[in-house]
Amino acid sequence: MDKQVLNSAIDMQFMTDQKDTLPGAHFQAQFAALKNQISPHFLFNSLSVLSSLVRKDPDLSEQFIDHMARVYRYLLEQKDDQLVSLSTELEFARSYAFIQEVRFARKFRVEFRCEESMTKRCLLPFTLQLLIENAIRHNRMSAAEPLTVVIQTRADGQLLVSNNVQIRSVPDRSIPQGLASIRQRYEHYTGEEVLVTESDEEFLVSVSLIA
Repeated sequence: MDKQVLNSAIDMQFMTDQKDTLPGAHFQAQFAALKNQISPHFLFNSLSVLSSLVRKDPDLSEQFIDHMARVYRYLLEQKDDQLVSLSTELEFARSYAFIQEVRFARKFRVEFRCEESMTKRCLLPFTLQLLIENAIRHNRMSAAEPLTVVIQTRADGQLLVSNNVQIRSVPDRSIPQGLASIRQRYEHYTGEEVLVTESDEEFLVSVSLIA
């Protein structure tokens, strides 16, 4: 792929998620609508995967159901919370990642490299799930070229979520656009900017954890 075309494609991962910041009630309504979109698409895809697993791999099916239950418990418990501890969000993200890794087999994986000392800090709920989805939405994947998302913390309190760049020609429009929501929510609640760094090889989002 021509480098200029590739750079334009990388820009699309970020720019297609940009929206004007919405004030007050309109902002809250947008976030509520985004959370409501998580369940139908995720549930449909998860049930489709589960139906194919039941006969082929009963043990994996049991694990899959357990992680689905954990994901939906989190969706119910955190739907009205403005902040959640990183440890709680990571537990949810691991279950969410497990389901996606099973769904995409050897094409997709999530690596967690978070320091225990950072896990008591807080962030806005669904941040990790939306960033994982953002990577899936914009990037192709295959067994030969898997898509890898890395979630890690830094000593200065930054949470980093990165993925290798393998841009789709057209984003997966069944997945809601979550990056713009994250940036708006953090600016609204903390006044801090969510930083996005792009290159031909990596797409990186940096979020400040809340002490």
